[in-house]
Amino acid sequence: VIHDVALQNLHMVICLDRAGLVGEDGATHHGVFDVAYLDSIPGITVYAPASFAELDRMLEEAVCRVSGPVAVRYPRGGQGEFRGDSGPEPVVLRAGTDITLAGYGTEINELLGAADRLAQAGIQAEVVKWNVITPLDTSAVLKSVRRTGHLLVAEECVEQGSVGVRTLAALEAAGVQARTALVSCGRGYVTHGAVDLLKKSLGLDRDSLFLRAMEVLGREQ
Repeated sequence: VIHDVALQNLHMVICLDRAGLVGEDGATHHGVFDVAYLDSIPGITVYAPASFAELDRMLEEAVCRVSGPVAVRYPRGGQGEFRGDSGPEPVVLRAGTDITLAGYGTEINELLGAADRLAQAGIQAEVVKWNVITPLDTSAVLKSVRRTGHLLVAEECVEQGSVGVRTLAALEAAGVQARTALVSCGRGYVTHGAVDLLKKSLGLDRDSLFLRAMEVLGREQ
């Protein structure tokens, strides 16, 4: 990708299946490293669809409307409750004033579920969704965190080089102070197992994210 495409800024579309956790396919097939290493390639654009509708549109954009190298990363299996389709810019899926929940891809379903649980506890969570993760536009998240003062980023990738780490760097550079938490797949390898069980063990399911958000808010249960 670097030698034959990116150095010459050629237009090539890379379709990355098995983005994120893949369950029984095993430790060799989890798509948790590409978020970091693709971000290191100058000039590349990386899409992260969260629904079939977004995958269809992003593939069309990647082929017809974007120059240079492009990657479209999509998960193994189907989609979750989110069936929407949004443009390349970050989008606020749910408005709130107490805490910002941010993510991309199908993990957005877990964040929306956590926001539902927070609402039941009387907490208004703002849910921000990235559609392009490289180059990363942090403006929507920064705007939200300036208002809420709290941030939780959840993503199915390794911690180093993650979107969450890049977002914290952007907060620091902008002088935005907030209580924050990053939830990811950590710094090791993820074993095989059912996706639901793996998400729970990593804290990436909606119930675990709800509890982590409560910790960020200082309202541990």
